[in-house]
Amino acid sequence: MAKGRPVVRRSGLTMPVVTARFVDNAWRRGCDFVTLDLEDSVPQHLKAHARSLIKDAIPKIERGGAEPFARINHDYVEADLEAVIWPGLIRVKYPKTEHAEEVRRLDAIITRLERERGIRPGTVEIDPSIETALGVAHVYEIAAASRRVKEFGATTGGYDLSRDLGVEMFVDFDQFVYVKGEAELAARALGLGVRAAPFVANTTGSVSDGKRAFAQAEAARKCGLHLGGGGLNPAVVESHNAGYTPGEEDVRDARWVLEQYRRVIASGETWLEIENRVIDAYEAARARDTIEFAAACRERDRDKAEAVARTQAALALGA
Repeated sequence: MAKGRPVVRRSGLTMPVVTARFVDNAWRRGCDFVTLDLEDSVPQHLKAHARSLIKDAIPKIERGGAEPFARINHDYVEADLEAVIWPGLIRVKYPKTEHAEEVRRLDAIITRLERERGIRPGTVEIDPSIETALGVAHVYEIAAASRRVKEFGATTGGYDLSRDLGVEMFVDFDQFVYVKGEAELAARALGLGVRAAPFVANTTGSVSDGKRAFAQAEAARKCGLHLGGGGLNPAVVESHNAGYTPGEEDVRDARWVLEQYRRVIASGETWLEIENRVIDAYEAARARDTIEFAAACRERDRDKAEAVARTQAALALGA
């Protein structure tokens, strides 16, 4: 993946586009991204109506500075893509991906719609979701199927994968460790952004446990992972933002490591033990990553705050 400003996608919410109060208030939630859902959260009899809402929902999501995503249905690709590919949309999430050809089909349709609707070519990303055993078997080919796949990872939980694999959903061990590992290796081999997280047990099935959400996000950050998968309840958004963002102590420590690494370079050695810590090129790279990502998080939070302030001012004038 090309080097540049780190992508900041720590927190997100998936919400049914048919629930107006969720969409209308999404700008208040502090998310880095919001996924407008046409799939599981929308009952069959409302699918057509849901498609008619996406175009107007996209700018509502942008009011808070969040990136608008859309999740389509596996069985209604053409109809759903016609409904969601509009200026402002950042990503299409495609559930239950099992073959690379499915991703290539999405790419072809999106390419046509971008051209027809005046969207810069290549703008809309594709996020293939791995939720079946067959998808896991083809994981590398799926991740490599399109340049629109910018980041990749398997679910860290989910009813669809649990049902397909025949395993319990809420247990105190990581029943998806192989699935996640295969997806992470594919992402790394292809130079994609890695969306993954260490296992933190959720035996209750709660989607609003802020403490658990923070623990998992913080553990992911300490493993060098920056991309969050989002959640279903606003109660976890702040926890995800905080857990993935390096704190002041982390940044101070990273700067200290870089100062010590200059001593390593000056010494002509490949590493030195300083204050009972090994300082080498690997630790220096991690330190630079921490500093760069902390700066990107500050900028992202500033952009969102400014977007919220503009929306509040506009609503005040409208009132």
